[in-house]
Amino acid sequence: MWYATTLMVTAAVMVMGAALSSAFAEGDIPLLAFAIPALFFAGSGGVTVWILASGLIGFGAMMPYQPVAISLSLWMILPALVLITGERRNWQVSLLVISVVIAMECGVLALQGDEKLGGAISYTLMQIFCVIMVWVATYFWKPVKKISWWPVALIIALLAGGQTQGAMFAFCGSMLVLALQELQRIGGEQRGDKLCVILPAIAFATIVVFPQFSVPNPVFVAWLLSLTIAWLGDYLLHTENEEE
Repeated sequence: MWYATTLMVTAAVMVMGAALSSAFAEGDIPLLAFAIPALFFAGSGGVTVWILASGLIGFGAMMPYQPVAISLSLWMILPALVLITGERRNWQVSLLVISVVIAMECGVLALQGDEKLGGAISYTLMQIFCVIMVWVATYFWKPVKKISWWPVALIIALLAGGQTQGAMFAFCGSMLVLALQELQRIGGEQRGDKLCVILPAIAFATIVVFPQFSVPNPVFVAWLLSLTIAWLGDYLLHTENEEE
Protein backbone atom coordinates (compact mmCIF):
# COMPACT_ATOMS: atom_id res chain seq x y z
CA MET A 1 0.00 0.00 0.00
CA TRP A 2 2.68 2.49 1.03
CA TYR A 3 4.87 1.45 -1.89
CA ALA A 4 2.06 2.02 -4.39
CA THR A 5 1.26 5.39 -2.80
CA THR A 6 4.91 6.41 -3.07
CA LEU A 7 4.91 5.48 -6.76
CA MET A 8 1.78 7.55 -7.40
CA VAL A 9 3.19 10.59 -5.57
CA THR A 10 6.43 10.23 -7.51
CA ALA A 11 4.51 10.14 -10.78
CA ALA A 12 2.59 13.29 -9.85
CA VAL A 13 5.75 15.19 -8.90
CA MET A 14 7.52 14.11 -12.09
CA VAL A 15 4.61 15.32 -14.21
CA MET A 16 4.89 18.72 -12.54
CA GLY A 17 8.63 18.81 -13.23
CA ALA A 18 8.18 17.86 -16.89
CA ALA A 19 5.45 20.48 -17.36
CA LEU A 20 7.56 23.22 -15.76
CA SER A 21 10.68 22.36 -17.77
CA SER A 22 8.72 22.46 -21.05
CA ALA A 23 7.06 25.73 -20.04
CA PHE A 24 10.32 27.42 -19.04
CA ALA A 25 11.86 26.28 -22.33
CA GLU A 26 8.73 27.49 -24.21
CA GLY A 27 8.43 24.03 -25.75
CA ASP A 28 11.93 24.11 -27.20
CA ILE A 29 13.06 20.78 -25.76
CA PRO A 30 15.59 18.56 -27.60
CA LEU A 31 13.84 15.62 -29.23
CA LEU A 32 16.32 13.31 -27.56
CA ALA A 33 14.75 14.24 -24.24
CA PHE A 34 11.40 12.93 -25.48
CA ALA A 35 12.94 9.65 -26.63
CA ILE A 36 14.95 8.91 -23.47
CA PRO A 37 12.00 7.76 -21.27
CA ALA A 38 11.11 5.05 -23.79
CA LEU A 39 14.71 3.94 -24.23
CA PHE A 40 14.77 2.54 -20.69
CA PHE A 41 12.58 -0.28 -22.04
CA ALA A 42 14.22 -0.65 -25.46
CA GLY A 43 15.88 -3.94 -24.55
CA SER A 44 12.76 -6.02 -23.95
CA GLY A 45 9.70 -3.82 -24.43
CA GLY A 46 8.92 -4.89 -27.98
CA VAL A 47 7.12 -2.83 -30.58
CA THR A 48 5.09 -0.89 -28.00
CA VAL A 49 8.29 0.86 -26.88
CA TRP A 50 8.89 2.21 -30.38
CA ILE A 51 5.26 3.29 -30.71
CA LEU A 52 5.65 5.15 -27.42
CA ALA A 53 8.95 6.70 -28.53
CA SER A 54 7.50 7.74 -31.90
CA GLY A 55 4.48 9.32 -30.24
CA LEU A 56 6.58 11.26 -27.75
CA ILE A 57 9.10 12.43 -30.35
CA GLY A 58 6.36 13.49 -32.77
CA PHE A 59 4.60 15.40 -30.00
CA GLY A 60 7.84 17.09 -28.98
CA ALA A 61 8.66 18.06 -32.56
CA MET A 62 5.52 20.20 -32.69
CA MET A 63 5.93 21.87 -29.29
CA PRO A 64 8.21 24.76 -30.36
CA TYR A 65 5.53 25.88 -32.82
CA GLN A 66 2.63 25.70 -30.38
CA PRO A 67 1.75 27.56 -27.19
CA VAL A 68 2.80 25.28 -24.34
CA ALA A 69 -0.68 25.60 -22.81
CA ILE A 70 -2.27 24.06 -25.91
CA SER A 71 0.26 21.24 -26.03
CA LEU A 72 -0.26 20.32 -22.39
CA SER A 73 -4.05 20.59 -22.63
CA LEU A 74 -4.11 17.96 -25.39
CA TRP A 75 -3.04 15.26 -22.93
CA MET A 76 -6.60 15.36 -21.54
CA ILE A 77 -7.49 13.26 -24.60
CA LEU A 78 -5.70 10.35 -22.92
CA PRO A 79 -8.20 9.93 -20.04
CA ALA A 80 -11.07 9.96 -22.54
CA LEU A 81 -9.46 7.18 -24.57
CA VAL A 82 -8.82 5.11 -21.45
CA LEU A 83 -12.41 5.54 -20.23
CA ILE A 84 -13.98 4.47 -23.52
CA THR A 85 -11.73 1.43 -23.98
CA GLY A 86 -11.27 0.21 -20.39
CA GLU A 87 -12.81 -2.91 -18.88
CA ARG A 88 -15.46 -0.79 -17.12
CA ARG A 89 -16.56 0.92 -20.34
CA ASN A 90 -20.20 1.73 -21.00
CA TRP A 91 -21.33 2.91 -24.41
CA GLN A 92 -23.54 5.72 -23.07
CA VAL A 93 -20.75 7.09 -20.88
CA SER A 94 -18.23 6.62 -23.69
CA LEU A 95 -20.42 8.58 -26.10
CA LEU A 96 -20.83 11.40 -23.58
CA VAL A 97 -17.10 11.62 -22.82
CA ILE A 98 -15.85 11.44 -26.40
CA SER A 99 -18.48 13.94 -27.61
CA VAL A 100 -17.41 16.58 -25.08
CA VAL A 101 -13.69 16.06 -25.71
CA ILE A 102 -14.14 16.24 -29.50
CA ALA A 103 -16.22 19.40 -29.14
CA MET A 104 -13.55 21.03 -26.98
CA GLU A 105 -10.73 20.16 -29.36
CA CYS A 106 -12.74 21.30 -32.37
CA GLY A 107 -13.25 24.61 -30.59
CA VAL A 108 -9.49 25.01 -30.14
CA LEU A 109 -8.90 24.09 -33.79
CA ALA A 110 -11.53 26.60 -34.94
CA LEU A 111 -9.92 29.40 -32.93
CA GLN A 112 -6.52 28.51 -34.37
CA GLY A 113 -8.02 28.60 -37.85
CA ASP A 114 -9.34 32.10 -37.14
CA GLU A 115 -5.89 33.06 -35.78
CA LYS A 116 -7.37 33.83 -32.37
CA LEU A 117 -5.01 31.32 -30.77
CA GLY A 118 -1.33 30.71 -31.39
CA GLY A 119 0.01 27.68 -33.19
CA ALA A 120 -1.63 26.06 -36.19
CA ILE A 121 -4.31 23.47 -36.91
CA SER A 122 -1.81 21.12 -38.54
CA TYR A 123 0.46 21.14 -35.46
CA THR A 124 -2.47 20.50 -33.12
CA LEU A 125 -3.76 17.63 -35.25
CA MET A 126 -0.29 16.12 -35.34
CA GLN A 127 -0.03 16.34 -31.57
CA ILE A 128 -3.47 14.77 -31.15
CA PHE A 129 -2.34 11.88 -33.36
CA CYS A 130 0.81 11.51 -31.25
CA VAL A 131 -1.23 11.42 -28.02
CA ILE A 132 -3.28 8.62 -29.59
CA MET A 133 -0.04 6.79 -30.38
CA VAL A 134 1.02 7.07 -26.74
CA TRP A 135 -2.36 5.69 -25.72
CA VAL A 136 -1.95 2.74 -28.13
CA ALA A 137 1.44 1.99 -26.55
CA THR A 138 0.02 2.10 -23.02
CA TYR A 139 -3.03 0.03 -24.00
CA PHE A 140 -0.89 -2.86 -25.23
CA TRP A 141 1.88 -2.35 -22.68
CA LYS A 142 3.13 -5.34 -20.73
CA PRO A 143 5.38 -4.99 -17.66
CA VAL A 144 9.02 -5.07 -18.79
CA LYS A 145 11.16 -7.46 -16.80
CA LYS A 146 14.54 -6.03 -17.78
CA ILE A 147 15.15 -2.28 -17.73
CA SER A 148 18.11 -0.73 -19.54
CA TRP A 149 19.95 1.93 -17.56
CA TRP A 150 22.29 3.24 -20.25
CA PRO A 151 19.85 6.13 -21.13
CA VAL A 152 20.97 7.76 -17.86
CA ALA A 153 24.18 8.64 -19.76
CA LEU A 154 22.08 10.53 -22.31
CA ILE A 155 20.47 12.62 -19.56
CA ILE A 156 23.94 13.46 -18.24
CA ALA A 157 25.04 14.32 -21.80
CA LEU A 158 22.14 16.77 -22.15
CA LEU A 159 23.07 18.40 -18.87
CA ALA A 160 26.75 18.59 -19.84
CA GLY A 161 25.76 20.13 -23.16
CA GLY A 162 23.98 23.01 -21.45
CA GLN A 163 20.49 21.66 -22.16
CA THR A 164 19.32 22.08 -18.57
CA GLN A 165 15.60 22.10 -19.30
CA GLY A 166 16.01 19.19 -21.71
CA ALA A 167 17.86 17.17 -19.08
CA MET A 168 15.20 18.04 -16.48
CA PHE A 169 12.44 17.01 -18.86
CA ALA A 170 14.19 13.73 -19.72
CA PHE A 171 14.80 12.95 -16.04
CA CYS A 172 11.21 13.68 -15.01
CA GLY A 173 9.80 11.79 -17.99
CA SER A 174 12.00 8.80 -17.27
CA MET A 175 11.09 8.69 -13.58
CA LEU A 176 7.43 9.01 -14.57
CA VAL A 177 7.40 6.03 -16.93
CA LEU A 178 9.49 3.94 -14.53
CA ALA A 179 7.06 4.67 -11.69
CA LEU A 180 4.05 3.81 -13.86
CA GLN A 181 5.76 0.65 -15.10
CA GLU A 182 6.44 -0.45 -11.53
CA LEU A 183 2.88 0.38 -10.51
CA GLN A 184 1.56 -1.82 -13.29
CA ARG A 185 3.97 -4.60 -12.34
CA ILE A 186 2.69 -4.77 -8.76
CA GLY A 187 -0.90 -4.87 -9.95
CA GLY A 188 -2.07 -1.28 -9.83
CA GLU A 189 -4.52 -1.40 -12.74
CA GLN A 190 -7.29 0.44 -10.88
CA ARG A 191 -4.84 3.03 -9.60
CA GLY A 192 -3.58 3.37 -13.14
CA ASP A 193 -7.08 4.25 -14.36
CA LYS A 194 -7.24 7.02 -11.76
CA LEU A 195 -3.78 8.27 -12.65
CA CYS A 196 -4.67 8.53 -16.33
CA VAL A 197 -7.12 11.28 -15.33
CA ILE A 198 -5.04 12.88 -12.60
CA LEU A 199 -1.63 13.13 -14.28
CA PRO A 200 -2.67 15.01 -17.47
CA ALA A 201 -4.69 17.36 -15.27
CA ILE A 202 -1.68 18.02 -13.05
CA ALA A 203 0.50 18.80 -16.06
CA PHE A 204 -1.76 21.60 -17.24
CA ALA A 205 -2.66 22.84 -13.75
CA THR A 206 1.05 23.26 -13.02
CA ILE A 207 1.42 26.08 -15.53
CA VAL A 208 -1.94 27.60 -14.59
CA VAL A 209 -0.82 28.37 -11.04
CA PHE A 210 2.32 30.18 -12.22
CA PRO A 211 1.42 33.73 -13.35
CA GLN A 212 4.48 34.03 -15.62
CA PHE A 213 2.99 31.45 -17.99
CA SER A 214 0.25 32.59 -20.37
CA VAL A 215 -2.83 30.37 -20.55
CA PRO A 216 -5.47 31.60 -23.03
CA ASN A 217 -9.00 31.53 -21.63
CA PRO A 218 -10.43 29.28 -24.40
CA VAL A 219 -7.69 26.71 -23.78
CA PHE A 220 -8.34 26.82 -20.03
CA VAL A 221 -12.08 26.33 -20.57
CA ALA A 222 -11.49 23.42 -22.97
CA TRP A 223 -9.14 21.79 -20.46
CA LEU A 224 -11.53 22.35 -17.55
CA LEU A 225 -14.50 20.86 -19.37
CA SER A 226 -12.42 17.89 -20.57
CA LEU A 227 -11.26 17.32 -17.00
CA THR A 228 -14.81 17.58 -15.67
CA ILE A 229 -16.20 15.08 -18.15
CA ALA A 230 -13.31 12.70 -17.46
CA TRP A 231 -14.01 12.80 -13.72
CA LEU A 232 -17.75 12.47 -14.33
CA GLY A 233 -17.23 9.51 -16.65
CA ASP A 234 -14.96 7.80 -14.15
CA TYR A 235 -17.50 8.42 -11.37
CA LEU A 236 -20.41 7.04 -13.43
CA LEU A 237 -18.49 3.90 -14.36
CA HIS A 238 -17.39 3.38 -10.76
CA THR A 239 -20.96 3.79 -9.51
CA GLU A 240 -22.29 1.38 -12.13
CA ASN A 241 -19.74 -1.27 -11.13
CA GLU A 242 -20.64 -0.91 -7.44
CA GLU A 243 -24.33 -1.41 -8.21
CA GLU A 244 -23.53 -4.57 -10.13
